[in-house]
Amino acid sequence: MNDKQNRPARIIAMANMKGGVGKTTSTICTAMALSKLGHKVEVRDIDPQGSATMWAARAERAGRPLPFQVAVANRFTVGAPAADPDTWVLIDTPPSQSDLIAAAVDAASLVVLVSTPGMLDLDRMRETARAIDRPSSVLLTQTREHTVALKSARRYLKEHHLARFDTEIPFKEGLRRASETGIMPSATGYGLVASEILEAFAEPGE
Repeated sequence: MNDKQNRPARIIAMANMKGGVGKTTSTICTAMALSKLGHKVEVRDIDPQGSATMWAARAERAGRPLPFQVAVANRFTVGAPAADPDTWVLIDTPPSQSDLIAAAVDAASLVVLVSTPGMLDLDRMRETARAIDRPSSVLLTQTREHTVALKSARRYLKEHHLARFDTEIPFKEGLRRASETGIMPSATGYGLVASEILEAFAEPGE
């Protein structure tokens, strides 16, 4: 029996029906971290705004091309199997457009629910969580340690029984501007996110 044929597809959707929470940043930076760990990666951009596609173009112009392909996808192509089953596929989803989000979720084995600690963002994230039928985990972004907002967000996730990454992504001005400059700051925290994903998908004995 072929273990690769029986393991979950390595497709991860970054989702939240609220915009401005860091979905594209999380998609690109997690893909970058997986690539640095030696894994094959592909990003699929299903957002009509093309944020991930623009990021790749800006990185190319800055002389720092991304080490993976960013491909434009639609609701029919987003779930296509990767040519190599060892490839990790990360999907950048749009805000609000439920049909495209649903297509990405249907294709995914794991949904990363990206949210800032803000209550509005958390509430919209919870709406997204209720609408999906896939394993999911919340990734808090743009966090500031020792703040009331972050403590409240942690309590919110616990009270609503929402699984979350141990890793929290701190606010960094360089990270916020990376999509515009194409230059990635160091120590973003996404290396730890990638490690948690690899652990979640690890086969017994690996």
